[in-house]
Amino acid sequence: AECPVNAISAGDSKYIIDGDACIDCGSCANVCPVEAPQPK
Repeated sequence: AECPVNAISAGDSKYIIDGDACIDCGSCANVCPVEAPQPK
């Protein structure tokens, strides 16, 4: 629940970021244990 616009959903073996909904705030990047999301 780190995404303020709920742009992240859980897939089978990974999380998926909805690029259309994402506002590039960086909240997910700050809490990701593997530093996967890279804000633009």
